[in-house]
Amino acid sequence: MSDALVDQIAAGEVVERPASVVKELVENSLDAGAEKIRVEVRDGGAALISVTDDGIGMSPTELPMALQRHATSKLSKAADLMRISSFGFRGEALPAIASVSRFRILSRVRGANVGYEIRSEAGKVLREGEAGGPVGTRIEVADLFESVPARRKFLKRPGTEWGHITDWLARLAMVRPDIHVEAQRDDRMAMIWPACSDPRDRIAAILSDDDAASLLEVDQDFTACHVHAFISTPERTRANGQALYLFVNGRPVRDRLLRHALIEAYRDLLPRGRFPIGVVFLEVPPGTVDVNVHPAKWEVRFSDPQAIHGAIRHAVRDAMSSRRWLGGMQPPTGRVTQGGQPVDEHSMAGTAGILGPSSLPGFETNSSVRSFDSASGQESGTDDWVFARGTEIPDQVADQDADAPEKVRPPVPSFGDLPLLGQLRASYLLAETDDGLIVIDQHAAHERILYEGLRKQWLETGVARQGLLIPETVALTPTSLAAIEESEEQIERLGFEIEVFGEGAVLCRAIPAELAGQEAAGLVTELAAALEEVDRDGESDASAIRWLPRLDRLFATLACHSARRFGDRLPEAEQRAIVSGLDTIPWAPTCPHGRPVAILIPHSDLELRFRRR
Repeated sequence: MSDALVDQIAAGEVVERPASVVKELVENSLDAGAEKIRVEVRDGGAALISVTDDGIGMSPTELPMALQRHATSKLSKAADLMRISSFGFRGEALPAIASVSRFRILSRVRGANVGYEIRSEAGKVLREGEAGGPVGTRIEVADLFESVPARRKFLKRPGTEWGHITDWLARLAMVRPDIHVEAQRDDRMAMIWPACSDPRDRIAAILSDDDAASLLEVDQDFTACHVHAFISTPERTRANGQALYLFVNGRPVRDRLLRHALIEAYRDLLPRGRFPIGVVFLEVPPGTVDVNVHPAKWEVRFSDPQAIHGAIRHAVRDAMSSRRWLGGMQPPTGRVTQGGQPVDEHSMAGTAGILGPSSLPGFETNSSVRSFDSASGQESGTDDWVFARGTEIPDQVADQDADAPEKVRPPVPSFGDLPLLGQLRASYLLAETDDGLIVIDQHAAHERILYEGLRKQWLETGVARQGLLIPETVALTPTSLAAIEESEEQIERLGFEIEVFGEGAVLCRAIPAELAGQEAAGLVTELAAALEEVDRDGESDASAIRWLPRLDRLFATLACHSARRFGDRLPEAEQRAIVSGLDTIPWAPTCPHGRPVAILIPHSDLELRFRRR
């Protein structure tokens, strides 16, 4: 093959669209020690992409080498591939980009009187020599894919391509808040992100002040990694996962493992179809991650992916279980703390709430709510009460047994301890906190309590099975079959009887009685798909019911029909029982159908409305 064809093939791997060019050039600027980076784009990047930085620059001797394939100054020996700390290292980006554009690079090192310039078209050098310019490097990429019409016709509209550019630029800016970044679109300034010392300031500039204020900061050390993240409270969600920003050792990535770990941590907190906002900075020893598995370095591979997945999941769950974003707690803009001190991975309980009295009428005692202690790797338990089906709540709540041993209260404030102000419009329960007024949707709150109770009771009383008259053979993919084989205990707990049948199928002999009449093959396929996706270590059994969407919907419907309705006038004792019941379940901010359980109206909002501030 000719050199031109080799370069164009390489460009096909590295340069997917104009955003890929911006990514590669800005990463090179960061590696060059730039403190200020300016990006200019015209016509969505098809007409022009220009990146200017004030980095160390390249000398007249180095500059021609930068346009040679696989020429890089960032690696000196093969062992360096196992501990890569720079953004770029392949030495393919510049020659690949130059091969499919009109290309100009001008660079000047500090101390030199003039710079050096190279101009090329479709990879062929047209001119090189001295040229005036500031210290640093400026690269211009004009008429992208002009020499490859088949690639150019696949570019989207300028607005779409600009959206991809800003997305990657935002990711690169997030990881380096100490760098001044600005971008210009069609000769008009589009964004300016000044250098700052606090990552939250950069996040606020890129997302919004409201989004940044809703983020909880998590900072935890694990054996396999260090997790520093800013994650949204469950009340603030998006309709898609585009607000998830993931970084490994300072490198923006689109990694399926990390994305899944973050979403999995919210599985019981968010309704289906909603996604959190998250900015996760993961630091791992360079020797335990391979960043050389994708031509554009978008993906990484970990030596111990399960440990990484578990660390992110547990760090996020610890922060979520604190419930510190809702009333009587410090504002979400602070670092997650406990007792005024930062929380580490060993110090925060995995479930939310302070427990109510075991003799509380209208509640029945079930076995423990499970929480995962990342220090011991074991599940810990706390007594749990849920509304007993068919039980009326009496007018008065029984006092706690004076002889009962004093319970050790976790650091999270209790709904039951809040002063109850009463009922509004026979629909909302009002409670007072140090931070403001909490408004609780009585139907959504009661529905969530019943839903959690149904899930737990279904498992704890023993799942009834419905045997099939004729066992059904279900064909599965190799990965689904492996997931079934590795999850025998969980499958049995959920009420299935499944055994491997040959190389590519299983035999289903029984399904949960509650799902009798449902197609067994569809249930097994859904279960296998869910088992492929989840990390089953440390999963609570109740949470595992979400692996069966049909069963989850059944429990949600039963809870909704049994819960106190919107508009029911409740006696004070029943109001208190519902509020206290929120302490007996793992905290979730919505009912199973996605309606908020409680909202906080801060004192500041009230003072503003009454012109007190």
